[in-house]
Amino acid sequence: MDNTTLAIYIHELRNQCLHAQASFNLFNQSVQAGQGQGILYSAQMILMPTSQIASLLWPTRARARHRGEALRKVLQLDDKHPLNDRRLSEVWERSDEKTEEWIANTKGKQIAFDLVGDPKVLGDGTSTEETIYRGYNPDTRIFTYRGVSFNLPAVANALTDVAGRVNAVYRQMFPEQAKADDEARARAEEAQKQAIAEQQKAMEAAEAAKTETEQPADKKKAPAKKAAPKKAAEKKAPAKKKAPAKKPAAKKAAPKKAASK
Repeated sequence: MDNTTLAIYIHELRNQCLHAQASFNLFNQSVQAGQGQGILYSAQMILMPTSQIASLLWPTRARARHRGEALRKVLQLDDKHPLNDRRLSEVWERSDEKTEEWIANTKGKQIAFDLVGDPKVLGDGTSTEETIYRGYNPDTRIFTYRGVSFNLPAVANALTDVAGRVNAVYRQMFPEQAKADDEARARAEEAQKQAIAEQQKAMEAAEAAKTETEQPADKKKAPAKKAAPKKAAEKKAPAKKKAPAKKPAAKKAAPKKAASK
């Protein structure tokens, strides 16, 4: 395999690893938020880049085996790798026929679509992973698609291993571009951290303002104190009547003396 061809395949493998990582990020966010449809959608999206990677490195067609061997040699991968799984590499091949096969194989059985939970709790308890068209069991962390089950933690570990090998070759072949990618990623991560910190501060400020303006519901307002009754006004003693002023006694006129003769 010439260097130009190898560079194209390394670029594509790296991109598919990034797509798988983005799908896992969406999956984890959906799990934390408890969004059932988001869980099923992102889990199914994980299988798409994983299948592309598996088919590029471990092709099932005879004419493509030389390419797979060349890529595995560069990446130092052996055939015992977990991604060497035909269920993964062929998950999207004959998709319509596989749906027909699943319908035929589950005829007369209790089936379920888009399930998030343990299939054993359904109906009469006879449902198994093989009778689930699309489902995720949080207890076992297994995603089932058309009756075929995939252990997502195991898939994540396998992808992490392949991504590390691909990135190492990518850095050797394109050192300047790898450096630019690292700087751009660091800026994006720093901007995300700042956005999260600002959002946290805003939430804390809103909570503090709410605490100041609202009284806790469990605390009852103390009843208002009743005003003390006013003391009855003291009765004033009745004013003593003034004794009427005595009129001065009239002086009797002295008798006139008889005129002397």
